[in-house]
Amino acid sequence: MMKITGFPFSNDFEQSFHRNHRRHPYFVSKFANAANNKTRCCSTSQKSSEWCSCLNLSSIPTKAEELHVKVDEKSRTLTVSGKSETESTRRDGVKIFSNHVWTKDIRIPDDVELKTIASKLHENKLTFVAERFQKEEDKHQKIPIVIVDAPPLD
Repeated sequence: MMKITGFPFSNDFEQSFHRNHRRHPYFVSKFANAANNKTRCCSTSQKSSEWCSCLNLSSIPTKAEELHVKVDEKSRTLTVSGKSETESTRRDGVKIFSNHVWTKDIRIPDDVELKTIASKLHENKLTFVAERFQKEEDKHQKIPIVIVDAPPLD
C-alpha cells in the first residue's frame, strides 16, 4: 500500500507560504498603510490647502493600465482597484505564478473638492492630491500697492 503525504505540495511549501504570508496581497491594506507611515510619500496637515493620500503598492506591483480609480460622491470614498501578477522561484526550482485582484477604499475628508482629485503612479507609489475648500475666513483679497517716485529729501 502506498501512502501519499503532502500532496500536491510538501511541508516545505506550507512552511514557506506561512513564513511569507506577509507579502501576500491579502494583507495589502495593513502593509500599504504601514509603509506609507514610514516613508511619508506625502504629508498633509489640516491647515494645508491640499489633501494628499498615498498607497504603497510594493507588495502588489500593479501596472498603471491595470489600476482603476473611482470616487463615490455620496459616501466620499475613493476606491482603488487593480490586478497584480507575480512570479517567484523557490530554492528547489519550483516556479509560482500568482494573479491577484485587490481593492482599497480611502475616505475623502469633507473639506476636499472632489473634482480636483488627481493621481500619479511612481515607483509603486500611488499618490492622490486634491484641493481643499477655502473657508470664508481663509479667503484673503490682495490689495495692489503702487510705488511712486518721491522727490529726494533735502
